Amino acid sequence: MNGYVCLATLIVANITGGIISRRSFGGELNVQSAYYVLAIMYVFSALLGYWYVKRNTRAHRKWMLRSVVYFSVIISARLIMLASRLIVTEIGSYYSLWRCDEVFFILKNETELVSMFSQCNSTTPNENGRVVPVHASVHEGPLGTASAVRTVQVEVYIRSTESANYSRHGFVLESRDYNNEKAYSPRKLW
Repeated sequence: MNGYVCLATLIVANITGGIISRRSFGGELNVQSAYYVLAIMYVFSALLGYWYVKRNTRAHRKWMLRSVVYFSVIISARLIMLASRLIVTEIGSYYSLWRCDEVFFILKNETELVSMFSQCNSTTPNENGRVVPVHASVHEGPLGTASAVRTVQVEVYIRSTESANYSRHGFVLESRDYNNEKAYSPRKLW
């Protein structure tokens, strides 16, 4: 029952995450597309894990491990972002393209916006669709790095723990080297 509740709540979390992905990590198109790819990877692997829960325990374990790792990529991305904030700020030569209305939302002052970014000079910054290079310190690709690292990690883990897989014998999970002939059975004694 616990797995079914987790599956349902994580699918709801993916839907709500899709709603906020437009603003998350700067809301750039590459961030949005990375989030949607991760959501598809998670839902696909979780549904396959659900499909295999009573059919093939080994496949269920593999797909559920993948789904947990795919869903935890966001946490790794946050940790990478904290480290990259310091590194990118220290280097000091990175720029990111922002729309004028995004810069105005951060600055909250139109005169400061126009003095820093003369391209954003219009009647209202909110209606200005121009983009300007903004000195970057945080808003570059931690999500893609985290996705690649975590995906490789789970595949290495699955392959290195293949002997930990269990197979279903009736309603009991037995180890891979389980021999049904040598197993104790009260019926064999009579």
